[in-house]
Amino acid sequence: MDYTDIVKKIKPSIAFILTFDADNKRDSTGSGFVFGEKGILVTCNHVVKDASSILIKFPGSEHISAKVAVRDEEHDLALLKFDDNKREPLLLGELNQIAEGMGVIFSGYPLGIEDLTTHQGILSAIAKDPTGVTTYLIDGTVNSGNSGCPLMDTNGSVIGVVNAKRRQHNVLLEKVENMTNGAISLHGVDLVRIYQALINNVQLGIGYAVPASYIPEHKGAEENLNEQK
Repeated sequence: MDYTDIVKKIKPSIAFILTFDADNKRDSTGSGFVFGEKGILVTCNHVVKDASSILIKFPGSEHISAKVAVRDEEHDLALLKFDDNKREPLLLGELNQIAEGMGVIFSGYPLGIEDLTTHQGILSAIAKDPTGVTTYLIDGTVNSGNSGCPLMDTNGSVIGVVNAKRRQHNVLLEKVENMTNGAISLHGVDLVRIYQALINNVQLGIGYAVPASYIPEHKGAEENLNEQK
């Protein structure tokens, strides 16, 4: 299937996210998309969780600042507020039509690449974790940096939010990711950095996403920002 027209339509509304730590050093990257109304960006909470400052960049534009307005830690989602009224929100798909085996596409910025990358696949399964949270399993190439990008039907309408952190043995892998560089070495090679690079770059063939129905209500974003001031 040719997705040329769909990619052209959605591309202006999907942003590269760059976060910085308290020392203003580059911390992590991810993806996000305009949704609900202009000036609201959906992403995963873990992408911006520890950020002291956030920059976002849409294709063909300069970096602009953004602030976290709403967090939903249970579903690992967040809404960012930014000033750019030229970006149109992506449309919501028919959530009652979602079924296992349907074709899906997702567009984001994997591995820190600042060029929008689109993948296709199928919705392999609709599952629930032990807490009752519904999760979509995707047969598609999901990598680190795809977190926060839109999972869409083949018409380019949003049905979910891709989450590269939702994976098997997540607790164990997070412990490795949070280890301090230099804690373990072998013949001068920092094993922690090697382990972290492997975790971030190895793709096992199954991706995860949370349903769009979990996206927080954008109407509270402005109120939350006012409370932070």
